[in-house]
Amino acid sequence: MHDIRTRLQLWAWGALLLGALACSARLSPVTAFQPRPALGLALSLLGGGALLLSRTHPTLHPLRWVGAAVLWACLCWCVLSQPMPLTRPPSLEWSLRGVPLILAAALWLWLVLRAPLLRRAVAAALLPSLAALALVAWSSPPHPLTFAPYYLAVDSHGTLYATDAAAPVIRVFAGDGSLRAKLRPGLASLQGPPGPGFSPPGPYNDPDRLGVPRTAANKPQPLSTLRPWPLGADDFWFCGLAVGSHDRLYVPDWQRGRMLRFAPDGRLEAMWPLPPGYHPSLGCVAAAGDTLYLSDETGSVLALDSAGHLLSLWRLPEPVVGGISLAPDGVTLFALARARVYRLDTTGSAIISSWGLPAPAGPLGRPYQAILALRGSVLVTDLAAHRAIRYDWAGMHPRVLAGPGAWPGELGQAGGLARDDSGAIYLADFDHRAVQRFADAGQLNLLYWSPDDDEID
Repeated sequence: MHDIRTRLQLWAWGALLLGALACSARLSPVTAFQPRPALGLALSLLGGGALLLSRTHPTLHPLRWVGAAVLWACLCWCVLSQPMPLTRPPSLEWSLRGVPLILAAALWLWLVLRAPLLRRAVAAALLPSLAALALVAWSSPPHPLTFAPYYLAVDSHGTLYATDAAAPVIRVFAGDGSLRAKLRPGLASLQGPPGPGFSPPGPYNDPDRLGVPRTAANKPQPLSTLRPWPLGADDFWFCGLAVGSHDRLYVPDWQRGRMLRFAPDGRLEAMWPLPPGYHPSLGCVAAAGDTLYLSDETGSVLALDSAGHLLSLWRLPEPVVGGISLAPDGVTLFALARARVYRLDTTGSAIISSWGLPAPAGPLGRPYQAILALRGSVLVTDLAAHRAIRYDWAGMHPRVLAGPGAWPGELGQAGGLARDDSGAIYLADFDHRAVQRFADAGQLNLLYWSPDDDEID
């Protein structure tokens, strides 16, 4: 009987080592959404080496537990660090992954431990944990997110501003992805400078508590293309965001005919009238220093100074559908029509060039909904194909940045686009309720989420 138990223990040690090696090679540990097979294999070999050393000399016998701890840590890192679908809450996914890990660990300890009291302790501790995880895993809790990001802007410190397609709020994220505050431009527009400033993350704050009564006045019928689904009477309807000099945030309040300018601390610094008869497109605003560019759905692109005075006007031969984006050089401006991209030099008065996009496929007549100008390339979203495609400035050499799917790095429905000073690309996915950040080379390196905080109640 003793020989059988010894053999079972050896099998348990060997299975642990082989499992860690297999996971390191096939299911490598992930950091910053990038697989790290070299680290996983190094940990597996380190743990395996400790196990072998523990058998060479009696004084090194306790080293086997060190090796086992390293191998189990490697296994947990491999399994629990894998990206999870954007459509499933982490609590559900981690529970499903934790059940087999705990079951395997319990069986392994039961075979390896010698004292009956220790084996009973393992059963007493792990069996309730296993039952609790299984209960969570199979209860299928609802998705805990209602955040529906649409328009984006990023300042020089990496602060991300994201509008909500279902609420009159701009969420403010720190550079590490944490939700820092909320900004309510509708309340600020009603109150005027300095406005209510930032409000803390959490449930919806009653406007009455911020000193601004609710109102349904001055609410003209919005353009149907500007909102993914109907909103309520007190809502603020966005058409775009832009960050200009000194990290000031510009938010058009096109319903009331105003441009709003916010300081980095959330104070409303100034507001001034928009041009008469202005009808914004999607992605309607871009900024370069103190100069603002506005796109009109009729096909006009306007340049304004920081007081709203008209500096220049360009007329495109067709309506602007997906808005405008200014290249990092601060001079080249791109405008997105139904299936064509126009390139303008803001120092001149004429269109430099244009190039066509593939003909729309599917029921959407206007699938191209957002544009982002980068160094030497342009990113365009295609709602029909659930893709974000990168072209060079001549419209050649298309490359897919993100394609359809429910995993990080893939798309449900793309909203707005933005970039920061380092060249990172931010892509809003209002279907999967997340903002994904890609390095300039195309690797996903951060996800922005927001908890369910009753914004639409």
